[in-house]
This record gives sequence, C-alpha cells and structure tokens, in this order.
Amino acid sequence: MGNNCVSESDSLINEDTQAKFNKIESRPGIYAVEHSSNTCVESISIMSSPDCAYPITFKENMDVIAFKGHKFAIFERHSVYYGEINQKYQKNGKGKLYLQDVDKNGNQKLVIKKGIFKNNKYLESGQISPKGECLDETLDSKITEALDSQNSLMQNECYKYNKWINDKDLNSIRDTNQLRSNIVNGYIQYLQQLDEKLYWDTPPHKREKFERTIIFQSNCPLDSYDEFTQLIKQFRFVKFWLIYKKIGFVIEHNPNRWYFVEVQITEDEFKINIYDSIKCSKAFYQKITHKLIQLFQKLLNHNLEAKVIIKDNIPQSYNTYDSAVYTCIFARMLRCNCRNKVLNMSPSQMRSDLERLFLN
Repeated sequence: MGNNCVSESDSLINEDTQAKFNKIESRPGIYAVEHSSNTCVESISIMSSPDCAYPITFKENMDVIAFKGHKFAIFERHSVYYGEINQKYQKNGKGKLYLQDVDKNGNQKLVIKKGIFKNNKYLESGQISPKGECLDETLDSKITEALDSQNSLMQNECYKYNKWINDKDLNSIRDTNQLRSNIVNGYIQYLQQLDEKLYWDTPPHKREKFERTIIFQSNCPLDSYDEFTQLIKQFRFVKFWLIYKKIGFVIEHNPNRWYFVEVQITEDEFKINIYDSIKCSKAFYQKITHKLIQLFQKLLNHNLEAKVIIKDNIPQSYNTYDSAVYTCIFARMLRCNCRNKVLNMSPSQMRSDLERLFLN
C-alpha cells in the first residue's frame, strides 16, 4: 500500500514535523546560490529578465533575485520587495513593497508601499487592504470605510482567517454535515500560512529543497485572468509557479460537491491532477480543466496541451456529506508532500482538527 503520510498523531499541533524535506527534487527553472551573510551585492548572479530562470540567493532571513539595472526582488517572511537596495541588502532607493500582516486569528491584510526607501525605512504613506486583498495604486475613500467596518468584525473572536465564522459554519464541522465554504477556505488559508512559516523557519542551505505550496481558495476567479492576477499581485514581476512548486485549487462544484485539483508545470509538461473522493469521468471535470488551461496559457504566454489525470488510490467517500472534508484532506496531502503516498487520515480526524482550529 506504500508509506503512510499522515498518521493519527499528525494534528494541527505537531504538524511542524512535516518540515523534513528528504528526497525532494529541486524546482525546475530555479537554481540556488547559497551565500554567507556578508556576501557583497555585486557577487550575486544577475538574471537577464524577469522571464528567464531565477538564480536565487538564499540568505539567513531572505531570498534574493537580482535583475539587470541594479533592481532586486527581496522575499522575506512577511513581505515581497522589488526595487533598489544597498550593500547591506536594505531597501534603499526606488521600490515597491508588499507587506503581509497576520493577526493571532490568522486574519491577514496586505499593505502596499511604493516610492522611496532609505535603509529599510519607507518615506511615504502606504495603502492598506483590510480584507487581505491587493489594492490599486490610487487611494480611495472606500478603503477607510471598509477598514472601519473590518476592525469592528476583527474584535469578534469568530472572525478567523479572513472569514466571518457564524453558527451555521461551526455546525457544519459536526458529523453528517457538509462543510460550508468559510470553513474550507479558512482551512486553506491556515495551510498556506503554515507552509510559509515552515519555509522561513528552514535554514538557508535547506530552503532550496523546500517545495513551497500555494493553494487557491474556492472563490478564486479562474475564468478571469485580470482578477486572478490581482490575487497574486505581489508576484507581478516574477513567475509564481517558479517560486511555488506545488500549486493547488479548491473546487466547489456546488455546495454539496467539492474536489481538489493540482497543477504541475515542468519544462516539457503541463499536468492537471484531480483528487476527488467521488470519482467521475473526465467529462465531469471538463469545464474546470478548460478554465485552468485557458488561464495558464495566458500566464505562460503559449499554447498548452494538458495531461489530465484522475488520481487513483486515494480515499473515497461513501456518503454525500464528506466531499468537502476530503477536499481539505487532499489539500493537506499536497502541503505535506504526500501526493504519491497513502494518506492515513479519516474524515472524523479532519473534522476534529477543524474544530480545534475554529472553535479554540
């Protein structure tokens, strides 16, 4: 049957043990340059343009990509910066900073700062997205109104992972109920934040081997290229699929029918892997696969011939109310690098994890 990937003891509390990265291949299109903390800026490999493979310098608290014209991309634990830097890798000169703020309940917001920086200090006021969304460059009075409204919600303990969790949401965690979208998408945000934490807790010499995960929630606009790119606005100057090796999408076919999709991009292949606890024929998934192909053709800027694979040897549901629970399990399976192993986790175990996450 293969190796068990998630044991009964693999709970929300001890999931940090997944930070062991043995037998993980390097990411295609990216090669690493490990430097000590006193490496000079001039010694970093420079990429010819944002469209070629990225020479990434892994430092203690940041990853660095150098472009022509003395422009740099600086990735840190809670931020992405594009612009000019000084010899100490401090933001210095013209640049743009995407700063992610996360509170104790997993609620996140994005602050965008564009202009002049001096020794990591920003010299002008920034823009705040109260709902974790990226904002346009122009300030709008509606932002202040939304922020005031959001602050009143965030004082309530039931506002978690940018979702207003009500009694119906909490009741859906109980047995024989289909999970509601706020619970599923909130859990996906939790997994994303966990993956980011594990990545930045990893020493620089091991980060090259870390297969980072990005999972898009069920409300992701797959049929709108412009709206989709707004979700990943902080990666407008780099290809996010070269930063994140593992790419997942949560699909809500309808409130009672959920499944999970993984997209794999290599130099010579484009795969769409479908994880469904109620397996159907390829015709059932045709609409979603078509949307993904169209989206990534625009992102990659060339035609794609996708290989669609409906995964076998994955848990199957024998009822009509666990498909969303299994979707959460499949998402966790991707984040834990368990795609080709047996996943030993039951719906009841996942519901227990969700209960601890949203009720505590």
